[in-house]
Amino acid sequence: MNATGYAELRAAEGARLNEIAAEAERSPYMWARRVPSCGDWTLEALIEHCATVWTFVRSSITAGTRVDPATITRPPGSVSQWHADAFESLTGLMTGRAPDAEAWSWDPEQQSMSFWWRRMAHESTMHRWDAEAALGITPAPIAPELAVDGVNELFDVYVRLRLPDGFAGNGETVHLHATDADGEWVITRTPDGMQVERAHAKSDVAARGSAQDLLLFVWGRIGPEQLETFGRTDLLDEWQRDVRF
Repeated sequence: MNATGYAELRAAEGARLNEIAAEAERSPYMWARRVPSCGDWTLEALIEHCATVWTFVRSSITAGTRVDPATITRPPGSVSQWHADAFESLTGLMTGRAPDAEAWSWDPEQQSMSFWWRRMAHESTMHRWDAEAALGITPAPIAPELAVDGVNELFDVYVRLRLPDGFAGNGETVHLHATDADGEWVITRTPDGMQVERAHAKSDVAARGSAQDLLLFVWGRIGPEQLETFGRTDLLDEWQRDVRF
């Protein structure tokens, strides 16, 4: 995906989160709705998290260094207005800077705005999905191209930086196969952690599904029972137990 595609997605998903937040503000009982994909979070906690993320990213880019998230506090006024203002401020900043412009990020190998164009598209998309799930409606679909990119990002960034020795094992293999897009991954468990190849190979367990469902699975939003599986499904259960961010 390119920067334009990320920007369009971020704008659409942020606007949808604004709509949900405004609706919840008008019907406060909605704030207490549980977000089934986010532990014990309520919808209000989810929207507050999003507003905090937008503020953290904008502040860190502006400062040129990581801002302590503990210094970010909810301003006076409504949660929905905080979210709308924070998202607008982040969008304005990102629109004014080219993808190749230098910018702090928590990935030392990607110190440019391109990191945030990609990350913010995925952050807003996943949490829009979470928010709609909290409303008890079927979340709008995640486009296959974006979903494949999201799985790639998890392996490219999160596993490498935050879970380098995670999902260790003794050579067990997991094959993920998207049925509606060009996306296949083979995860090999080694004593030092997982190794990932974008390939097709016979594995101890294979899990097939739409790119969206694979993205939701690797991020712990849905269980393996919602995928077509063959082989040692206990490895998929162990993934969801051990791979947490």
